[in-house]
Amino acid sequence: MTDESMAPHGTRWCRLGRLSLLFNRRACWLGLALSLTWLAAALLALSHGTLALSYPRVLAALSGQGTPLDAVLILDIRLPRILAVSLAGAALGLAGCLIQTLVRNRLATPDMVGVNEGGALAIILFTLYLGLNSWPWWASPLGAVLAALALYSLCHNPGEQGYRFVVIGIALSELFNALGQFAMSSQPLAHLASLYLWSMGHFSGLGYHHLLPIATGLLLLCPALIRLSHPLAMLTLMPASARALGVAVRPLQLAVLGLAILVAALGTAIGGPVLFIAMAAPVLAAWLMRQQTVPLWIAALCGALLLLASDTLVRLLAEPHEIPTGIMTRLLGGLLLLGLLLHDRHKGHA
Repeated sequence: MTDESMAPHGTRWCRLGRLSLLFNRRACWLGLALSLTWLAAALLALSHGTLALSYPRVLAALSGQGTPLDAVLILDIRLPRILAVSLAGAALGLAGCLIQTLVRNRLATPDMVGVNEGGALAIILFTLYLGLNSWPWWASPLGAVLAALALYSLCHNPGEQGYRFVVIGIALSELFNALGQFAMSSQPLAHLASLYLWSMGHFSGLGYHHLLPIATGLLLLCPALIRLSHPLAMLTLMPASARALGVAVRPLQLAVLGLAILVAALGTAIGGPVLFIAMAAPVLAAWLMRQQTVPLWIAALCGALLLLASDTLVRLLAEPHEIPTGIMTRLLGGLLLLGLLLHDRHKGHA
C-alpha cells in the first residue's frame, strides 16, 4: 500500500529523505490565498495615508529607486507599522487558537482570560514606577505568566472546566485592566499620552527596533509550536478519550497553555492589549477550513490579516487624526461576538 493510499482524505504525504510530512491540501491552498491577500492589504496600507502614493511609487520606494521623501514615508514610517500590526495579529491569532483548542470554547482567548491585561499591566507598572528609558517589552511575558498562574490556581483543569476557566479569566481581566487604569490615573497627564494610547491598542510611531526582540522571541518558540501542532488536535476530544489514545493530557495542557501565554504576551508587547483578534482569527480560520481543528499557521495568517485590515480601516476613516486600532477591533469584535451568540442561540432552538 502506498503512502498516498494511506493518507487521510484531503491530505498528501511528502517525503524528504527519512522525514515524512503530511500536508493538508486545503490548508496549503488557503495559506497561499491568505498570504496573497495580506500582500494586497499591505500594499493598500502603504499607499494610503495623509499623503497618498500611487502603487508604482510605493514599489519604487520598496526597491530603493524612489525619491528620498517616498523612501522615508514608506520604509521608515509605514512599513514598520504594517509589520508590527501583522506580527501582533499573527501572535494573537496563534495564541487564541491554542487556548480555544485547550478549553474547547470560542470565548476562551488571551484577552478574555486576563493574559493580555496581565502583560499590559506589567508594562504600565514598569514604565511608570521604575522610570525606564527604554521600552520594557520583556515585562509583558512576566506579567502574563503571573496572570496565568493566578488563573490556573483558581481553575486547576482548564481543559475540563472550560466555562469556569472563562468566567474566572474575565474577572481577572477586568481586575488587571482596572489596576492599570488606576496606576495611569495617578500620574501627571503630561507623561501619559503615549502610554495611554498604547494601552488602547495603538501602533503609531513603532520602529524596527520594536519588532526585532518580538520577532526573535516568536521564532524561538516556533519549534515548540511545530512539535505541538499534531497532538494539539487530541485536545478537541474529551480528556478520557484522549487518555485512551495514549495522550498525556495534563503535560500537554500545561505545554499548550504555557506557549499560548508567551505568544500572547509577545503580541501584546507591540501595540498593547488589542481585543477580539485572538477570538476572531481562529473562528475565521475554522470557517475557511470547514473543520473544527485548524492549523496554527492558518490562524496566525488570519490574525495578521484581520489586524492589518482593522488598522488600515481606522487610519482611512480617522484621517488625518490618529485613533487607536484597538477601538476598531472592539467595534468589529463586538459585532462578531454578538453574531456568534445569536448563531448559537438559533442552533439551540433549531
